[in-house]
Amino acid sequence: MVAAIRQTVTVGAGGRVEVQSPRLKEGARAEVIVLLEDVSSPASQLSAFNRLETSLNLDEKRAREWSNQVRDERRSFGP
Repeated sequence: MVAAIRQTVTVGAGGRVEVQSPRLKEGARAEVIVLLEDVSSPASQLSAFNRLETSLNLDEKRAREWSNQVRDERRSFGP
């Protein structure tokens, strides 16, 4: 039988996550699954966009051209 322990934790420095429970016995084997909350927040979306913009090496003119190209491509798919 599989037992589950559910805890909400705060990720520490270096991405470290710590789980403590009296139900966890020393030497026991356990599978750990980490589910992150709110990974699609506007802040992370903006960060992804900024990385994309940097990778495309866009100045203002090229950014406007790229934006127009993307808009036109989306319109071609229909409503």
